[in-house]
Amino acid sequence: MPTLLQYIFAIGTFQGFLLSALLLFTSNISYASRILGVWCGFLAAGLMLPLVLQLETIEVYGFLLALAGFLPASFGALLYLYCRHSVLDDGFRAKDLLHFIPFVSCYLLNIDLLFSPDQVIQMFVEDTREVTTRYSLGQIILFGQAYIYIFYTAFFMYGYQRRAQDNYAGFNPDIFDWLWILQGFNLLIWSLKAAGMLIPGFGLLIGGDVLIVILIYGIGLAQWRNPQLFKIAVPIAADATVSGNDVGSRLAGKLDEDTRLALMASVNEYVRTHQAFLDSELSLRRLSDAIGISTHHLSETLNGETGQNFYNYVNKLRVEYVCEHLKRDQEIKLLDLGLQAGFSSKSTFNSVFKKQTGLTPTQYRNKCMENTAPS
Repeated sequence: MPTLLQYIFAIGTFQGFLLSALLLFTSNISYASRILGVWCGFLAAGLMLPLVLQLETIEVYGFLLALAGFLPASFGALLYLYCRHSVLDDGFRAKDLLHFIPFVSCYLLNIDLLFSPDQVIQMFVEDTREVTTRYSLGQIILFGQAYIYIFYTAFFMYGYQRRAQDNYAGFNPDIFDWLWILQGFNLLIWSLKAAGMLIPGFGLLIGGDVLIVILIYGIGLAQWRNPQLFKIAVPIAADATVSGNDVGSRLAGKLDEDTRLALMASVNEYVRTHQAFLDSELSLRRLSDAIGISTHHLSETLNGETGQNFYNYVNKLRVEYVCEHLKRDQEIKLLDLGLQAGFSSKSTFNSVFKKQTGLTPTQYRNKCMENTAPS
């Protein structure tokens, strides 16, 4: 292995173990973040294997090679559990352990390698021992679980992102952006690894490892710049239950255009008159109860008449509220104004405002100051 790659792997290994320790042992951190810490530790252990293969005394590390060889069989479960618990913000459940059946299966199939490190050396270093059927089956499980969990996690995230957007207006959209980026990197890494197994000699396996190093640094940078990404809570379950009226509304079918227009007028009048959007805990359920219609009809009305889900509808009003105040008063503190407008945190305020206007709150205020300055 070239010296430069050895340095990259060594730095990535150190960074991975350091990040793992921070996520695992820092106080007041979520259960999801601790899962991410375990994943980072396993990633670091995997990066260490190419370095071990470069050692002259590799025989001493045969057990380590066998022990770490199937750690990636846990990656799918770990990343799924991280995404799930990030969104739901719940704690450990006994059935979470069921997701590690592929991981345990790989080791049970190849348990002889753990107690015969010399076989590992013969198989991977000296290339003098034939790969067993059990080892090949373990590899199939390893790659199979990765792709199954990638698509299963994507399905889960898509569903909950839609539910969050349809029912809540106070969560940070960067949360889901971050989770999708993480999934994208995961898919690319596994694709390179799979291609490297099928087409050896093109450096694809090394490319996958380099991406792991980049991913570890990306996680570390994300934690440093925005720690809130590691303490996520999208309160889906508490307010999104379906009542009998909602079920009846669905069975009754879609509203006609005139009814939707009348309901939309009522919604706009109530929201603007009572400034309901200033409530940081406003939800579809709470607004529908206040107006006196079902959540299903409210959601259908918003989607049909504004082309927006509940999340975008409410946050557009919040951004308009902030913009109007900034046009009149450029001295007001931005964070105070954002919280007053109903945003639940600084990061949510900044993210939503920029997505709505294309400018950060500071940039928008500066623009207002330029427009009001005497010529």
